[in-house]
Amino acid sequence: FSNDKIPYVYVDNVYFYKDDGGTTVTEPTEAAPTPALNEDDVISLFSDAYTNVTVDTWRTDWSSATLESVSVTGNPTKKYSNLDFVGIETLVNPIDVTGMTHFHIDVWSADFTLLGIKLVDFGADGSYAGGDDVEHQINFNAPEQGEWISYDILLTNFTDLNTKEHLAQYILVGQPTGANTIFVDNIYFHK
Repeated sequence: FSNDKIPYVYVDNVYFYKDDGGTTVTEPTEAAPTPALNEDDVISLFSDAYTNVTVDTWRTDWSSATLESVSVTGNPTKKYSNLDFVGIETLVNPIDVTGMTHFHIDVWSADFTLLGIKLVDFGADGSYAGGDDVEHQINFNAPEQGEWISYDILLTNFTDLNTKEHLAQYILVGQPTGANTIFVDNIYFHK
């Protein structure tokens, strides 16, 4: 070859990789973070770290989800699959959270695109649709997937929840509707 006819070769994207076979993680491989708040500052529904109040049901009859109590590396966890919405209730002993400032929940999902959290206060009469019920739902769009998310929500963000002395329902909503699975742990109120 003469100098004016030297062939040129362009190279791009040269790398090595390992094919993981398309493995998708569908459940947590480690437990949710362990809370470290003082127990005197907490009203817990579900956590190994605290004494829990009595919960009547972790899945009401009117729920659209499947519930399993599972263990994630030895830690009790609630698993809701085929989730549209699920109702959790403390009807017999409604919770007074007027002295609390936050609602906390740890959630893990490989496939949700929205998480909604609704709190319902049944009012002084203590009954559903008694005329003094209040409720508010907060939605989290496009939450991170495949990792534990610790939601620590100011109770003042539940703006329509203007009474907090008789909380009786805690509703979790997931999307895509009926086609997502969530794992939950450490459900509590705190100050």
